[in-house]
Amino acid sequence: MTQTRTELASTWPPTAAVAKAAGHKPKSPMSAIREKCLDCCCGQPSEIRSCETVKCPLWPFRSGTHPYTSARMKNPLQETDFTESEAA
Repeated sequence: MTQTRTELASTWPPTAAVAKAAGHKPKSPMSAIREKCLDCCCGQPSEIRSCETVKCPLWPFRSGTHPYTSARMKNPLQETDFTESEAA
Protein backbone atom coordinates (compact mmCIF):
# COMPACT_ATOMS: atom_id res chain seq x y z
CA MET A 1 0.00 0.00 0.00
CA THR A 2 1.41 3.38 -1.01
CA GLN A 3 1.26 6.15 1.57
CA THR A 4 0.29 9.70 0.68
CA ARG A 5 2.63 12.64 1.23
CA THR A 6 0.53 13.67 4.22
CA GLU A 7 0.80 10.22 5.77
CA LEU A 8 4.56 10.12 5.19
CA ALA A 9 5.00 13.62 6.62
CA SER A 10 2.98 12.78 9.73
CA THR A 11 5.50 10.13 10.80
CA TRP A 12 7.73 11.85 13.36
CA PRO A 13 10.55 11.21 13.67
CA PRO A 14 10.87 9.69 10.23
CA THR A 15 12.19 6.15 10.10
CA ALA A 16 14.44 4.66 7.44
CA ALA A 17 11.40 2.89 5.96
CA VAL A 18 9.42 6.14 5.75
CA ALA A 19 12.37 7.95 4.17
CA LYS A 20 12.71 5.16 1.62
CA ALA A 21 8.97 5.26 0.88
CA ALA A 22 9.31 9.02 0.29
CA GLY A 23 12.04 8.35 -2.29
CA HIS A 24 15.15 9.10 -0.24
CA LYS A 25 18.33 7.04 -0.34
CA PRO A 26 20.68 6.57 2.63
CA LYS A 27 23.25 9.35 2.95
CA SER A 28 25.36 11.05 5.56
CA PRO A 29 24.21 14.29 7.15
CA MET A 30 27.13 16.10 5.49
CA SER A 31 25.98 14.86 2.06
CA ALA A 32 22.44 16.02 2.80
CA ILE A 33 23.71 19.47 3.79
CA ARG A 34 25.79 19.71 0.61
CA GLU A 35 22.74 18.73 -1.48
CA LYS A 36 20.64 21.39 0.25
CA CYS A 37 23.31 24.01 -0.48
CA LEU A 38 23.33 22.93 -4.14
CA ASP A 39 19.53 23.25 -4.16
CA CYS A 40 19.71 26.74 -2.64
CA CYS A 41 22.34 27.80 -5.21
CA CYS A 42 20.40 26.42 -8.21
CA GLY A 43 22.84 23.54 -8.68
CA GLN A 44 25.89 25.80 -9.12
CA PRO A 45 28.85 24.56 -7.01
CA SER A 46 30.72 27.81 -7.62
CA GLU A 47 27.87 29.69 -5.94
CA ILE A 48 28.22 27.51 -2.84
CA ARG A 49 31.87 28.45 -2.58
CA SER A 50 31.07 32.17 -2.78
CA CYS A 51 27.96 32.00 -0.57
CA GLU A 52 27.65 35.08 1.64
CA THR A 53 24.64 33.89 3.63
CA VAL A 54 26.76 33.56 6.76
CA LYS A 55 23.72 33.56 9.08
CA CYS A 56 22.46 30.31 7.51
CA PRO A 57 22.97 27.48 10.02
CA LEU A 58 24.31 25.28 7.20
CA TRP A 59 26.88 27.86 5.99
CA PRO A 60 29.91 26.43 7.87
CA PHE A 61 29.13 22.98 6.43
CA ARG A 62 28.54 24.03 2.80
CA SER A 63 31.76 22.47 1.51
CA GLY A 64 30.50 19.04 2.53
CA THR A 65 32.99 18.73 5.38
CA HIS A 66 32.60 19.26 9.13
CA PRO A 67 34.58 22.40 10.07
CA TYR A 68 34.66 21.75 13.81
CA THR A 69 36.37 18.35 13.90
CA SER A 70 39.88 18.35 15.34
CA ALA A 71 41.35 17.28 11.99
CA ARG A 72 39.91 20.45 10.39
CA MET A 73 41.24 22.73 13.15
CA LYS A 74 44.80 22.64 11.79
CA ASN A 75 45.65 26.19 12.80
CA PRO A 76 45.89 26.51 16.62
CA LEU A 77 44.95 30.19 16.31
CA GLN A 78 41.62 29.22 14.73
CA GLU A 79 40.85 26.92 17.64
CA THR A 80 41.66 29.70 20.13
CA ASP A 81 39.46 32.16 18.22
CA PHE A 82 36.60 29.66 18.20
CA THR A 83 36.88 29.03 21.94
CA GLU A 84 37.03 32.75 22.75
CA SER A 85 34.03 33.57 20.56
CA GLU A 86 31.99 30.85 22.26
CA ALA A 87 32.83 32.26 25.71
CA ALA A 88 31.59 35.74 24.81
